[in-house]
Amino acid sequence: MSDETPAENAAPAPAPHVKTVLKLAKAMQRNAIVIAVPLAVIGVVLSLVLRGSSGLIGGLIGAVIGLGLGFVGTGVMKGTAQASPTGVMIGAMASFGAKFIVLLVFLIVFRGTTLFDNEAFAFTLLAVTVGWIGGEVVGFIRAKAPSVDV
Repeated sequence: MSDETPAENAAPAPAPHVKTVLKLAKAMQRNAIVIAVPLAVIGVVLSLVLRGSSGLIGGLIGAVIGLGLGFVGTGVMKGTAQASPTGVMIGAMASFGAKFIVLLVFLIVFRGTTLFDNEAFAFTLLAVTVGWIGGEVVGFIRAKAPSVDV
């Protein structure tokens, strides 16, 4: 038998900002998906219609990269929620920098490629990214969560 009381075994309560960060991440991701996924489908279909099979491949790659990098951002937000507010911000900035570097490396590696249509790729990626960011903004506003805990 242990001399410890149940209160001593209980995990400490999470910091006040954790619930807010998780609520915001969930709302932002949900709204981003609602906007970005239809834009991805439209981008892929238009790429196929306007540019043929190479447009289809470019549109698919642009949609996958755009959605994937979007999920990384909200995933990092959820993953760092337990950290301090400064830690959450560091995670967000590191995520942004990493997404930028991944995209830059992809563009350098596939510069001048004939594997897919570059314009279909670019316009689909742009539409999905703008849609994802717009969805995150809408989700943040609709969540009505305090963005400053004092």
